[in-house]
Amino acid sequence: MLPFKLHKSLGYILSLLLPQIFLAWLLYSAFDSPEGNAFQFTGLTTYWSCLIFLFLGLILLEIKQKISNWILPCAIIIGYTIFLFWLYESNLFIEIPRVKSTSINYEIIPLYLTVPAIFHALLDIIFKYFRPKGTLSSNLKNLGFSILVPFSMYIFTMLFIPIFGRQNTGNFQLQLFATKIIICVAIAGFLFFFLRFILGNMVGKNLNAKYPIMIILFGFLFPLIGLLLNLNFELFGDFNHPIIYSAFSINAIGLTLLVTDSVTAKFIGFLCASFGVPIVFYFFLIFLPFVPLSFIALIVFGAGILMLTPIVLLLLQYQIMSKQFALILKKYSKKKVIILSGFCMLLLPIIFIGFCSNHKNYLNELIAETNQFDASNTTYTDYNVEKIEYIFSEMHKGNRRLSIENPEQRLPLLSLFYDWYVFDNLQVSEQKTHEIQNLFLGQRTFAWSGYQPPERLNASVNYTHETEYVAKGDFYKTQIHLAITNLDSVGMREFRSEFTLPKDVFISDYYLDIEDRRTFGILAEKKAANWIYEQITNQRRDPGILQYLYDDVISLKIFPFQKDETRTSGFTLYHRTPVNFEINHIPITIDVEPLAQTVAELSPNTFYVPSTIKQNLPKVQSPVSYYFLVDNTTKGEEFRKQFREDFEALSADVKQKAQILYVDADVNWGRQTSPKESGFNYRKAIAQIEFAHRDQKSIPYVVVYASMSNRFTGKYSSWETESAFPYHNLIEHSHWKKKLPETIELVEFSRNGQSIFLRNDDQPSLVSFDNTATLAADFSGNPYLNALQLRLFHDLNDLNPTRKKDNWLRALRESFSQNILTHSTTYISLETKVQEARLLRKQEEIMSADYSEKAGLETRRMSEPYFWMLLLFFMIYIVRQQFLKHQTQKT
Repeated sequence: MLPFKLHKSLGYILSLLLPQIFLAWLLYSAFDSPEGNAFQFTGLTTYWSCLIFLFLGLILLEIKQKISNWILPCAIIIGYTIFLFWLYESNLFIEIPRVKSTSINYEIIPLYLTVPAIFHALLDIIFKYFRPKGTLSSNLKNLGFSILVPFSMYIFTMLFIPIFGRQNTGNFQLQLFATKIIICVAIAGFLFFFLRFILGNMVGKNLNAKYPIMIILFGFLFPLIGLLLNLNFELFGDFNHPIIYSAFSINAIGLTLLVTDSVTAKFIGFLCASFGVPIVFYFFLIFLPFVPLSFIALIVFGAGILMLTPIVLLLLQYQIMSKQFALILKKYSKKKVIILSGFCMLLLPIIFIGFCSNHKNYLNELIAETNQFDASNTTYTDYNVEKIEYIFSEMHKGNRRLSIENPEQRLPLLSLFYDWYVFDNLQVSEQKTHEIQNLFLGQRTFAWSGYQPPERLNASVNYTHETEYVAKGDFYKTQIHLAITNLDSVGMREFRSEFTLPKDVFISDYYLDIEDRRTFGILAEKKAANWIYEQITNQRRDPGILQYLYDDVISLKIFPFQKDETRTSGFTLYHRTPVNFEINHIPITIDVEPLAQTVAELSPNTFYVPSTIKQNLPKVQSPVSYYFLVDNTTKGEEFRKQFREDFEALSADVKQKAQILYVDADVNWGRQTSPKESGFNYRKAIAQIEFAHRDQKSIPYVVVYASMSNRFTGKYSSWETESAFPYHNLIEHSHWKKKLPETIELVEFSRNGQSIFLRNDDQPSLVSFDNTATLAADFSGNPYLNALQLRLFHDLNDLNPTRKKDNWLRALRESFSQNILTHSTTYISLETKVQEARLLRKQEEIMSADYSEKAGLETRRMSEPYFWMLLLFFMIYIVRQQFLKHQTQKT
């Protein structure tokens, strides 16, 4: 007798109730949004809930033998058929928010979680009342009926249903309704007889003689044909992976060895078949929802048997392995067999998780290279372009909106685990994606976030200011009030202006007047503030935003302005000297008596050096170090040729001193490799040179041989990059006159027996004699000195992106604590408390997402349940298998 006990009532707890509870949670969570959950409790959900409680009651009654054995499985088949019929007639899937439905096929998930219970119920009825005899004639009859029933229903539908015409009955067209009922009956009849045919072959007396044929057909030949056919159509996913072909081959070899006479061969075969169990079970889960289509494929295409192969193979696999297990234990210990087979069974999941882990780590490396690389590490890395292309191909595929009509083009279920694990459950922003593709693949694309900024208005600006002296901190506190008038004849425009402040002038307390009330800005994390600003301007509401763009450049934006409208805004400056700058080309002058200009020790070994002090420091001639940045990408051949010509013309002394950096996706100091199909990592090359000269004991002089269009600069503009070289010592090869200076004049600042060289200009300087990795800020009760330390903290962090990654959260919190605008924070004025709540939620999300900047401005959560669903079914299978083995041994 076949040791098959899945029809026992307790099995329904695993195949029916747990998946339905999970499905209820999944669909409910799909409607979550920042504004709340939009799920509607309709008649469908009421019916579904009653159905689950009904099944629970029936399971308990059957366990206690209070009802006939046919009631529960019949109730499941009928109840869930109606449920699925109703579900797909409803608008539930259409109403799911689009952001939730991207990359997740919510239309197929109910089938994954419901069809297994229907399949279980059919097996239950067959084993209780229609157990196959296993004779050759009965098996052929079942096969014939499995084809005849759907074929007859098909003929009936085509010939007789049209007689009814298009008569309307209530909300249904009678013809359409009758057609759907006939299809359901045809599917049920097909499955009933086909399962009897398969099980009949397994319990027949001539089973051993047929095993090799069944194995060859369903274990190897049909899966191979199915994979090759799907390769051309990709109807069910992309299964064209070598490990899938290998797994099916090893599994087929294992099943073949299991039916040989040698116990040693059986043991080896059991291990090989154990290795194949995950892939067989995976395809069983994938194709089970599509079983209803198989009878159509049998009639129309003749390929339905291929769709049924996973079901047959799973039953076949279970039958062979369970029967041969006892024979193997006669020679090998139970512990040895279980441990080795368990290890083999876990190999495929381990390989896949290792594959995902490798890609996750690699993606993090790629993101780090675009933003937070270690500038002190000059080791060259040759990046794997094929792996990068695969990762981003999977990312783009994951952005597709999936449905039954628009199926997955990847590995179903596993692709969702891949997204969840590799991308940290966060969708990498479009801007970051383009940056990585530009740098590592040489694809010159431009980011588009979906945000269209409002038109910039033509405005006039008037200002007033009030200055007070703060004796406790020895600085001036100036409140600037701006009156901005829209000079355009249309409304809904945005005021935008950029201005520059010295390093020792700081902003606090930004405000915007909204509807005759003064709204002070919230000091928020920069990416979160920009995200909420874009959301609000799309909704035509009232925000104002003030932030650093780069270096000393600050941006002010206010929206919206109506026709001829005047709006008022302002902010507070902390300073010690007169301040002059422009907003919208309007000069703003704050004329005060300069305070005492002395060197201030901010914390041990860190100092503020005013511009007037720098003028009196001793002048020194700093030596110059020469660098040539050479484009080593496939697009840089003409630049490499030009460099060779120019370099040969230099003197032998200069050639000996010069450093040549061959740059592609990474920076290779002095050793040229074959050109790469990538971008030119301009940002990293410059950062490494800057870091090497952070003590300014010598000055770098850099000549660049590279295409402008292929350069990767990260978030920095060309102007920002050049501003880091204030002595005109970063030049293009076309502007180079083939002359190199030997020295550049600096000023020397000394304290506590240590010296450092500063720029000889009229700007203040912030100095640290400590190693940038160990610098510790020492904040006091003096707001101005604290602001100076925050700026020094930023400058040192910005010098090496690795330090910035490690310290950005601390710098962010200190900015909040001191209420000072920094390069990582933004002042934003909002109209409502709802907007503030959304900003705080977004800020918390970004601050908890690590510095990797996967979030960007387009962060959105992706659903995780596919992984847990797969894990749930896998655990159900393992637990159930162990239970069946235990029951078999008892009998």
